[in-house]
Amino acid sequence: MISGGLPARAEPSAADKATAEALFDAALDLMKQGRSAEACPRLEQSQRIDPGIGTLLYLAECYENTGRTASAWATFRQAMSESQAAGQADRARKAQARAARLEPGLSKLSIGVAAENLAIEGFKVRSAGKAVDPAVFGVAIPVDPGEIAIEASAPGHETWTTTVKLGGDNKGPASVDVPALKRLEGPPPAPGDAPPPEAAGPAPARGAPAPAPAASGGNTARLIGLVVGGAGVVGLGVGTFFGVKAISKNSDAESYCKGGSTCEDERGVTLTEEAKSAATVSNVAFGLGAAAAIGGAVLVFVVAPRQAPPVQVGAFVDGRNVGLRVGGTFQ
Repeated sequence: MISGGLPARAEPSAADKATAEALFDAALDLMKQGRSAEACPRLEQSQRIDPGIGTLLYLAECYENTGRTASAWATFRQAMSESQAAGQADRARKAQARAARLEPGLSKLSIGVAAENLAIEGFKVRSAGKAVDPAVFGVAIPVDPGEIAIEASAPGHETWTTTVKLGGDNKGPASVDVPALKRLEGPPPAPGDAPPPEAAGPAPARGAPAPAPAASGGNTARLIGLVVGGAGVVGLGVGTFFGVKAISKNSDAESYCKGGSTCEDERGVTLTEEAKSAATVSNVAFGLGAAAAIGGAVLVFVVAPRQAPPVQVGAFVDGRNVGLRVGGTFQ
């Protein structure tokens, strides 16, 4: 881009003047050796420390030697203006002539911006890394030849970039149009945040039981096995209790019902029925307890070490049998 003029500053000290003079002399020696690329930074620094029309003229020439035609043109024009203000007509004419000679071959760049972008707070455009004033949008501005990166950005929007090459075979002005920036989607949820409803899957039907969490390998199978085995031990205990109760009731009934195949004593009949009920409960409890104990052992000692998939366990009772169903895949 164009190197602009330097702002006015306080009068430099003697030490500053000495530094600026040394930089100026070193730069002129480099230019005489054809090393203008090394001379230009020294002239820039000398001008910052102790501004002068003579330094400006040599700096403009240095820019021209290195192909920075737009910077040279702008610096010659600045030297012309300052020479006129200082009453140095000869220098002003020379600077004007040099600027006029460069002007026809200047590379120019126009940056257009979509109207939608202008309404976005914080919208910015950068050309070659430097901010572009909105006042020059759409205006063809002289620029130094070469590849120029254009970037447009705004908070909450995607950054747009492009590169334009000026000079060489690309003669004449170039233009770049910045399209409407795309708005960014919302930020991803932070860890621990609940997923949106659509990501969490359909809710279970009203009144239906919530699905059980998936089992996770051997640890889950071992835990289920211990629970089922514990239930089996309890079932065996219940079966024992009602078995003893059935034997006791039956013994008491025999004392009221002596001889014959039927018992006519009401108390004996009641005790006999109670004995039968206790025996039934004992049989069921023993069956379930034994089945649960066996199923628990299978889960703990067979399934868990193989880390089987989820296992389903359930009891069953029919007219003739009682037991425990263990479902799943065993590897």
